[in-house]
Amino acid sequence: MNVPFNPYKDHWIRISGAVLWAHFIKSLGYRESLFEMFMEPVYFVDILAGTGISLLIWELIRQVTSQLDRHYDWLEHTLMRTFLQLLLGTALPGLVVFFIMFLYFKYFITVSIFETPWLLIEYRVTFLFLFMINGYYLGHYFYFRFRLAEQQVTALEAVRPPILTGLEETPAAPAIQSLIAVKGAKNIPVPVENIAYCYVRDENYYLKTFDEQQFMIPHTLDELETMLPAAIFFRLNRQLVAHFKACAAFKSIENGKLELTLKPSFPEPVVVSQKKAATFKEWLVSR
Repeated sequence: MNVPFNPYKDHWIRISGAVLWAHFIKSLGYRESLFEMFMEPVYFVDILAGTGISLLIWELIRQVTSQLDRHYDWLEHTLMRTFLQLLLGTALPGLVVFFIMFLYFKYFITVSIFETPWLLIEYRVTFLFLFMINGYYLGHYFYFRFRLAEQQVTALEAVRPPILTGLEETPAAPAIQSLIAVKGAKNIPVPVENIAYCYVRDENYYLKTFDEQQFMIPHTLDELETMLPAAIFFRLNRQLVAHFKACAAFKSIENGKLELTLKPSFPEPVVVSQKKAATFKEWLVSR
């Protein structure tokens, strides 16, 4: 599930972090006290330049991370997200730093960067800075997910039907026209005809629409099996209830089971048991 991130609101964190990092880089190899460093005019020039470069690199990582958050969820695309974060969030900013400093040494200091210890000391330490920024946004990401999950649980509890004590008779649920789904802190009615399938994952229940939107829902699959119109929805297995239009294809596999292809695609194999296979075929062709 992709998390709908807005740009990170960390303006003052970036400014203070960039100033501190510029000072840290400037103080590498210096034996003078902090007071003595402050008395040197060149110190403030270097801090200003270092802060500007740090802010530029931090903003680059921030923008890259924000875009990756929208397209590559850390949990659903772990390997690809890790690769892209290292490539675009670490290696690319590292190259940008080298290019900027190469020009700085060449045109302002008029010394070749390869004749200085910068590559051996400051440049190596710079990658620590890059990893720290990436780690900060990774922590921010999972904190945001945790808060979002809390909001969703609260919203689900608000719309979940009351639990019967066992003394009352459970009335037959009438066919419904829409399901109340949850996204963030919002309750959203989703028309039944737009629902491709409902499924369970990690003890949470979700629906996916034909246009590939995903929502949490406050109903179990057992409840949905009685709520959704039986003419167009089928309980495929313990994990899925699907609309007949979502059942794009199926094939026979071992022991009389069926393997389905759903559209939109489901990330795991969808298998109908031998016991349900004949009923499913009959239901499917009767549409």
